[in-house]
Amino acid sequence: MGVEFVNLTQYKISKNLFQDIFQLIQEERIIKKEAFIEVVLIGQNRIRNINKRFRGKNQVTDILSFAFSEVKKPTKKELQFTPLDNKENLTGFIEPPKIPQNFGEILLCPSRIKKQAKKFKKTFKEELTLVFIHGLLHLLGYDHKDTKSTKEMRKREREILSSYFKSEKLTKIKKENKI
Repeated sequence: MGVEFVNLTQYKISKNLFQDIFQLIQEERIIKKEAFIEVVLIGQNRIRNINKRFRGKNQVTDILSFAFSEVKKPTKKELQFTPLDNKENLTGFIEPPKIPQNFGEILLCPSRIKKQAKKFKKTFKEELTLVFIHGLLHLLGYDHKDTKSTKEMRKREREILSSYFKSEKLTKIKKENKI
């Protein structure tokens, strides 16, 4: 399904960046194809307020990730009866329809990411891509609470980042050579 995108900033950032990375992760079978995420770009004041409310930290951050891991029980109207004569399901159980899974919401602060890019001597796009991947990994359960989990998360970030920029370069070469 992909990415639901809202930009509440003045930064001109395309949904395609997030869509391409999310699709890459889906292709690597890390996230199911039926899943989608919400990406919201917000300013420093908003992200500080949300960070204070949900994490108790009164400071600007580059990203906040919120997983939607709650399982919603289907209503009676949403349930579909599967008869015994259906060859796909011989049990006759009532099953919920297949609906896309909201994987979570990622809030990004482009102005903070821009400052970090300058500090780490990266392009804005490189830093934005890395921060977005970092947020996705949090939604997948990765964390950096100790040295071991931090190393594992950083390794996975590098792998996905490398795959993304390789696929981006290949696409650019194909367009330039009209392949």
